[in-house]
Amino acid sequence: MSFSRSVKQEILKKLRRKSCCARAFLCAVLKGGGSLLLSQGKVGFVVETDSAPLAETSCRFAEEFFHEQSEVLEVQGGTGKKYSCRWNATLGEKLQIEDVELSTERECCQKAFMQGLFAVCGSVSIPQTQDALFGQSAHSNYHLELRFSDGDFATFVQQKYDFLQFKSVQRKNGVVLYLKEGEKISDFLTYIEAVKGKFTVDNVIIGRSFRNKANRQRNCIDSNIEKSVLAGAKQLADVEKIRRAGRFNSLPDGLRQAAEAREQHPDANLAELAALLGISKSGVNHRLAKIAEIAAQIN
Repeated sequence: MSFSRSVKQEILKKLRRKSCCARAFLCAVLKGGGSLLLSQGKVGFVVETDSAPLAETSCRFAEEFFHEQSEVLEVQGGTGKKYSCRWNATLGEKLQIEDVELSTERECCQKAFMQGLFAVCGSVSIPQTQDALFGQSAHSNYHLELRFSDGDFATFVQQKYDFLQFKSVQRKNGVVLYLKEGEKISDFLTYIEAVKGKFTVDNVIIGRSFRNKANRQRNCIDSNIEKSVLAGAKQLADVEKIRRAGRFNSLPDGLRQAAEAREQHPDANLAELAALLGISKSGVNHRLAKIAEIAAQIN
């Protein structure tokens, strides 16, 4: 089961069984994914979805709270099973679907409305494969969206739920509201009461953060090792140049000891050389720098 489908099933199990919230939920389903149906001279509403739980919940709410007869038809879609929910046009009047603002006046109804929107026209994906999970960007591969054919309705939703910080983009068939940051998607899932989904996202964020931090630390260590190896090779070359010029024995004792320590321990870092010589790291660095200056003066 995809992550998106599991989130939808979770929120459908937690819908409040209150008439006001049922109205808000059904209003969102009809506005977000419904269309008018003309059959045998009668006008009605139809919602097509690939989610059997959404179809069943919508029909049950319509019958239980608004005494509206409904039917669910199973139809074959291009990519698999689809379910068609059908109601008489009177359901729209009972829901006051033309005045969406009335469906979102209460806080509980605002939440039920967004649950309905996500269930009917939303999707969410998070990093799941190894490559995606440990991608370069901390925000890559997270995506949540709500797809609308009605641009004005999309604008209403974006403004009404401005605290969720949706961004919008115009597509060929309508407008999409979307989130791409893992933290914002986690907040959205908390809002629609998809607790398991929220924990899943948080675990991915935490795991990804630890992995990326470990990668940065390893890269830093590798870089320091590379710098140390290159510096050591340069220092050995400087000492060899001084020896070939016959000036090694004339070096001050401190410089000669540092040069011999480097020759005997070509892979040692400054801290290790300092321990061998009984001086500080800065002292070793100063002596090796003086050796480099002397080598540079030799033609």
